[in-house]
Amino acid sequence: MHDLAALGGEKAVDGTFELPTWPQVGEQEISAVSDALEASESDISYLTSYAGGPATESFEEAFAETIGTEHAIATNGGGSALHIAIMAAGVKAGDEVIVSGYTWGQTVSCILQQNAIPVYADIDPETYTLDPESIKEEITSRTEAIVVVHLYGHPAEMDEIMQIAEEHEITVIEDCAQATGATYKGERVGSIGDIGCFSIGDGKQIIGGEGGVLLTDDRELFERACLYGLHPARSKQLIESSSFDQYIDSLIYTYRIHPLAAVIAKVQLQHLDEWNQQRRSNCEYLSEGLQTVPGVDSPTVRSSCEHVYHGYSPSFRPDETSGVDREVYVEALSAEGVPISTGYVKTPIYLRPVHRDRKYFFGRELPWSGRFVDRDIRYQRGDCPVTERRCDEHELNMGIGPNALGDQKPLFDQYLTAFRKVAANLDELASLSVDEMKNC
Repeated sequence: MHDLAALGGEKAVDGTFELPTWPQVGEQEISAVSDALEASESDISYLTSYAGGPATESFEEAFAETIGTEHAIATNGGGSALHIAIMAAGVKAGDEVIVSGYTWGQTVSCILQQNAIPVYADIDPETYTLDPESIKEEITSRTEAIVVVHLYGHPAEMDEIMQIAEEHEITVIEDCAQATGATYKGERVGSIGDIGCFSIGDGKQIIGGEGGVLLTDDRELFERACLYGLHPARSKQLIESSSFDQYIDSLIYTYRIHPLAAVIAKVQLQHLDEWNQQRRSNCEYLSEGLQTVPGVDSPTVRSSCEHVYHGYSPSFRPDETSGVDREVYVEALSAEGVPISTGYVKTPIYLRPVHRDRKYFFGRELPWSGRFVDRDIRYQRGDCPVTERRCDEHELNMGIGPNALGDQKPLFDQYLTAFRKVAANLDELASLSVDEMKNC
């Protein structure tokens, strides 16, 4: 019998060990929700946050304190937080916002939703976050903001990015949806830029079911965000500026959080650092084991950063695999029981049909055309070479992230056995296609 599972051998990952289900709620969360439901009999704010209320406000205060900012707005999603952040930053129709093409779509959606134009900068080949030098090349007189995503839970190079932004008077919005609790030079992400946006939805470091948070130290940005995303009953409580007060209206985006989501997330917030440390410990163990395996590089973690592993995305090294392509390599590992795919992003956002065909929701090729646009921005292959090379050649994605809790070393030892088995049989795999392997 052949050693490789793809060719009839026994699986390295035998089902003895499994990652825990995520998201999870325990007795603390259930008890807190039960108490909130009982309280709702006399206080409607436990069922709707249109005017605030203790459930929503106490979560906002706790989250802001944990991350280290003055102001917080709890929203119904991370994408909602990003959208009102873009509006609060003063981004208008036809303005340009610099962003990464190697991310989840909502990092970019907030720009399009404001009828503004995304301009793509390239990424650092090791951390997959925005490359400050590439940002410099994309700044024009129409640049109003930079959206920085801390992808997979690894912080971007915030010192350099903030210096660039300050020189050009550009607002920096941190997309921390995958990075709650991550730190850069000792500071928590979301407290470094002008605005930080978080998600507490499915698959994040802590969950509320659905939800998000916008954070800032800037009172004006905070009040602008309130104006655009909160019910007027709450905005009247929070907005102090007379210049904003006159515009409080029901002409808003309904982006408020459900109070029960805030209740769940507040309980989970107490465990954030403990859980993140478990994720780090497990993923660092896996990374250490992969160091001696040809064909794969474990994720880079800069010494100035604490990673929180929303995702575990190693890199394929075709120069080390004796002619085995990425698809065959992944198929062989999958057959062994390793949860792995050829990628998370797969296609840079600017090369997808919405951008290529200018088919966004507004129609009429908006936001890329119209009276407020002063240059014809087109996207094409070659715009961001590092991004494209990662998607085309190197990107791998494993089903490891916030679920990497407890001691996962026994399971990860089996993953490492699978990687070593595949590495030991590269010569044989080089002559096979994915279809041939599936038919074995």
